[in-house]
Amino acid sequence: MTPEDDQDVQTPAEERLVRYLEGLREHPPRPDEGLVLAVLSAARWQAVVRPYIGAVGVLAGALADGARIIAGRPQPR
Repeated sequence: MTPEDDQDVQTPAEERLVRYLEGLREHPPRPDEGLVLAVLSAARWQAVVRPYIGAVGVLAGALADGARIIAGRPQPR
């Protein structure tokens, strides 16, 4: 933190960050079309698979709880 009397004084790191952000504002990066399509494709298949992966996780947890009960071990806290 900077002292209250020097509120406008920036560290070298802050100055570099400000210059970098100004450059991004002037010339914002544009993703190419291939990147956009790849991200959308990944999001689509992950949205389809997500409920099944969750169900497998719940089933695995239930099997582990059942095995722990059969073995007579207390449940960890």
